[in-house]
Amino acid sequence: MMDEAKAVLQKYLPAQAVDEVVHLLFSYSDLQLKITAPRRTKLGDYKRINRRHHRISINNNLNPYQFLITLLHELAHYQAYKKYGHRIKPHGKEWKQTFGRLLQTFLKPDIFPENLLADLQQYAKNPKASTAGDGKLYLKLSNYDTKDQKTLKYIFELHPGDYFTLPNGATYQLQEKRRTRYKCKRLSNQKIYLIHQNAEVTPISIKDL
Repeated sequence: MMDEAKAVLQKYLPAQAVDEVVHLLFSYSDLQLKITAPRRTKLGDYKRINRRHHRISINNNLNPYQFLITLLHELAHYQAYKKYGHRIKPHGKEWKQTFGRLLQTFLKPDIFPENLLADLQQYAKNPKASTAGDGKLYLKLSNYDTKDQKTLKYIFELHPGDYFTLPNGATYQLQEKRRTRYKCKRLSNQKIYLIHQNAEVTPISIKDL
């Protein structure tokens, strides 16, 4: 089982992190890891199935460094739940401390590129709910995306007036930000929709409309 897990995770993780991650995951008998198709508004997810089963899911289109960070993010949710119970806030101080400690153990030059380490050290001190919330770090991580991944952007990277499409094919024009969502006009019906700031979109030129 462990060898099979290593064979799978080698496709997604930095090579030097694979053994440590596998041993960490196998130390929890009630935790399952699922690698899923990309989702529009999240990179990963933690879910308590019942008292004896917990599941972490990670999108399969992440670059190795983003995959590792996301996996540790979700694992911190699991660890925080096991230690502190269900009454804590999802990204409160208990989760921040847990995730920060986890991330620190992987911040090594043989795992992460040197140009990411300083930013990740800073990020680990007070992690945000998503790396997308740290624009500088997010942009550095995106440099390691594949060519196909680079066609996608988070909606917060666009500017008012820009046009984009969602994975369902609908085309919008960005209007303005409202807290954690963006006001966008759908071109097909001219109606206004609120789209989450972490949504991945495909920017398009006005000449392509």
